Amino acid sequence: MKWIERLFGKKEPFSPEIGFDELAGWLESRSKEISGEVERHVAPIYSDIEDALREIKKSAAGLEEAQPEGRYHLKMVKVAATNRDNMVKQVRLLTDNITVPKATDIKTIIAFHENAMQTLNVCLENMMKSYQYAKMVFLEDSKEVIADVNALGRLLNQLVEPLKDRKKLLDAAENALKTIQSIKEMRSAIELESTSIKEKEEKAAALKKEIEEGQGALVLLKESEQWKQYQRSMDELAALLDNAKKTESEINNIVLPLNKALNRLKQLSESGRYTLAPDVKEGLNLCLSDSKSCSPGFFVEFEKVIVESDVLKLEKLDKMLEQVRLAQSSFGSYKEQYQALMADIEKKKDEIAKLGIVAEEKSLDSRISELQEKLASAEKELEMAKNRLASLERDVEDKKSELQQMVSSIDNRVRVLF
Repeated sequence: MKWIERLFGKKEPFSPEIGFDELAGWLESRSKEISGEVERHVAPIYSDIEDALREIKKSAAGLEEAQPEGRYHLKMVKVAATNRDNMVKQVRLLTDNITVPKATDIKTIIAFHENAMQTLNVCLENMMKSYQYAKMVFLEDSKEVIADVNALGRLLNQLVEPLKDRKKLLDAAENALKTIQSIKEMRSAIELESTSIKEKEEKAAALKKEIEEGQGALVLLKESEQWKQYQRSMDELAALLDNAKKTESEINNIVLPLNKALNRLKQLSESGRYTLAPDVKEGLNLCLSDSKSCSPGFFVEFEKVIVESDVLKLEKLDKMLEQVRLAQSSFGSYKEQYQALMADIEKKKDEIAKLGIVAEEKSLDSRISELQEKLASAEKELEMAKNRLASLERDVEDKKSELQQMVSSIDNRVRVLF
């Protein structure tokens, strides 16, 4: 393609490409070039400013030594002389406070210009007030001083007029160098974050593998004959617990019809209106609070209370006696049945507790839960790291765009290769 272009004389527009790593050197070289241009511009004007200051001193000396020419009223001469002296004083303030710097960098030049112009404007304003009176007698000499001061002002402005664009270029170069450093730091941060992400991914993968292994071991355990035996034992325990619950319910059903009379007897005992033997009193409390723990013999004693004393004043005595005698005949067998079931339950629990597979299953399950928590934490950290990386990558792209704009403001033909 290139030989065709040479053959037909096609010229592509100049568009140099500068690698990112070489850009700092190019910017520094360009800055030196611009600074050289500034120095070449400033050097002769510095010299002219020094000449102008000497001319101002010279014209001020001439004004100070000037004598009135012609005939003037004495009072006018005195007023003019006083204002002439004021003008000379302002000139000395001006020349004493303006010193041409040796440095030719833009910051120094601009600072010098600002300070010099501030001094010049203040002094010139004061001079002009005195000039109005001094010129009435010392016209040419005072006019020369004002002209020389104005000439200095023009030179100071000439000093900075072309520097505005140069300053923009130098500022752009300085900002570009800072942006290059920012991009380098971000790239280092991206590299570190990428390494961190890789480590976190490996950690998460290892945890997943360990969880899978644990879950596999748990599946094998639950397929074993020992686990099936454990399940059968648990089913048997559940059946025993269910039977015990039903038996306890039967016991409660036996006592329930007696509750009203039992509570009445308790009230009489507690109020002191009826005295119960200690064992009967204990049986009464158990019957009301924990029926299954009550002694079958209590119901015999309860019948005696009903029959031998009319303390309860029961309206349906026969019905109550029937319920009490039912309790006497059936409570004992239900209680024995309940106690036998509870003994079997404890025996079965002890048998299950001795099965090693139960502890093994709990250990595996606990380990899997612990690993899953670690995995959740690791995945959260991984997601945060990926978000940070994405943010850094976006920031780098933004900085690249900013850098290209800065470089283009210095030379719009240059394209940065990142």
